Amino acid sequence: MPHIQRVWHANMQVYGADKVWKQLNREGIAIARCTVERLMRRLGL
Repeated sequence: MPHIQRVWHANMQVYGADKVWKQLNREGIAIARCTVERLMRRLGL
């Protein structure tokens, strides 16, 4: 969850789940897209 928040804040808080997921994969953090969606929903992003 801290990685998701970091990516979301670093990109002016406009990235959706798909772009956050792609950025995390580029950084070498293996995570499923549905997991990113679920955690973003839980965080209120």
